[in-house]
Amino acid sequence: MLTFDNSPPVYWLIGYVLAAFVVFSGFYKSISTKIFILSAIILLIFMRLPVIVFNRELNPDESQMLSHAITLFKDPIYWRSVDGTTIGPLDNYLLVIPRLLGFEINYTSGRMMGLICAGGALLMLFYSLKNWYGTSVARKIFLVPLLFLTFTQEIDFVHYSSEQLPVLLLSICVWLLSRATQSIGNDKTNLYFLGLAAGAIPFAKLQAVPQALVLAAAGLWVGYQCFKTKKDFKPILFVLLGGLTFPILTLVLTLIFNVFSDLIYFYILGNVIYAGGKGFFEIPGQFIRIFKLTPDFQIFTLALIVPILIAFYQMFRRSSAGKMTLVVPVTILLLLFSSIYAVTKSGNDFIHYLNFCIIPWTLLAGYGLSKIEKWTIVFPAIVLLWFATNDAYHFVKERRLNAFDSVNARTLAQSPVVTALKKYSKTDDYMAVWGWQCAYYVEAQLLQATAENHSERSIFLHPMQEKYKSRYITDIKRTKPAIVLDAVGKNSMWVQNKKAQGIESYPALFEYILNNYKLVGDFDDTRLYVRNDRL
Repeated sequence: MLTFDNSPPVYWLIGYVLAAFVVFSGFYKSISTKIFILSAIILLIFMRLPVIVFNRELNPDESQMLSHAITLFKDPIYWRSVDGTTIGPLDNYLLVIPRLLGFEINYTSGRMMGLICAGGALLMLFYSLKNWYGTSVARKIFLVPLLFLTFTQEIDFVHYSSEQLPVLLLSICVWLLSRATQSIGNDKTNLYFLGLAAGAIPFAKLQAVPQALVLAAAGLWVGYQCFKTKKDFKPILFVLLGGLTFPILTLVLTLIFNVFSDLIYFYILGNVIYAGGKGFFEIPGQFIRIFKLTPDFQIFTLALIVPILIAFYQMFRRSSAGKMTLVVPVTILLLLFSSIYAVTKSGNDFIHYLNFCIIPWTLLAGYGLSKIEKWTIVFPAIVLLWFATNDAYHFVKERRLNAFDSVNARTLAQSPVVTALKKYSKTDDYMAVWGWQCAYYVEAQLLQATAENHSERSIFLHPMQEKYKSRYITDIKRTKPAIVLDAVGKNSMWVQNKKAQGIESYPALFEYILNNYKLVGDFDDTRLYVRNDRL
């Protein structure tokens, strides 16, 4: 496997040469679209390799989802073995695929799946732009999100996040909608699969539901226009059938495996509690706060701001357009506003939520680009100049180009407590971690003993706390983990008060641990309990 230190100048130079070719091919009509797209995807993969081979946690969400995937490979019943809280089942099942192919589930395999999602979303975005605005506009405006996602080293855009699969599904919906509005292919097939992808989105990320509803409504609008012009109601029916397929299938499976109540309580109601968010009038301020945290996304927005403003002008000026032609601008506007709502709804300042904005920003810019197409070279140039200048500065000042030094970091790290617990654990053992440190599951490659692999919702006061605590101890008694860790302390996210939040704070659980486990020791502020029969 490749290894990258913090300053691989030849590699970076090759990346910029390849980027120059991709930009050139975007504007040079003699180079075919197939070669343009192929070189674009090669560029994306090439410049993402350093973060892919960096086999370390970049964001706690990565460890949370990878731990779920490790568990699902052995016990694939979601909401029984695994509860992703705000993260839907599809995000976690996706991470099982590398294990099915014989690879270890780790940060490298997770980021590979994230890269596939990002590349797939970009492809769907390109063909949507092509269907709506033509090949010339599509090739030129596509360069901006491509270069942004290729050269950014901001952690929130390169780690495996729970937004990447929903963004791929949303991009598929947009592509199918573009085909339906332009009468490309079979209308019924396009609209059925549009509904199917939109119906799957709630099971990837509830946060993306507003955008999914916008695209499903647009599909119904197209179906209604078909009914008006052709007296054919089947397109409407196919959208509805597609939209209901995945939810009904999920409902049936939850009833078969007796986890329907978990779906209701822990996925729907639990997320309602989590997503308190901001009031309507606080949305702009919340969005701006997140926006200020990411210079790269600011440059991405700046590069598109002129065609976006022109698009707004065109949309509101063309109020007399026919209803069918209104589908595209209205859908894009609603996608824009729903993406901002999705970013701000939870009330958390997480940059990776901005992944939801990449497609609406680009679609809107594409709508306004035709009026200034001769100036289009400026927009990708802004993005490329930003990253090249940044890289040149860091190379001169710090001899650093790569933020992800993978020398001695290609294999999983071993925290002190993980090194210690391996003396007492076996393959496919269950392990419980009280507190919030899911990296221990990934490093140890052990199955999580509780559906929720962090206990934050059992620790903090909220309306469903007792329900979470009850499920936690029920899961412990069901799986009888070989290892229990009390991670509350310096290594635990959000829960670090040992006296108030340690495992003793839940007396029933602590009593069960004392009766069945022995405290082996404290390793780097994490207490290790081993089941009595393993000593």
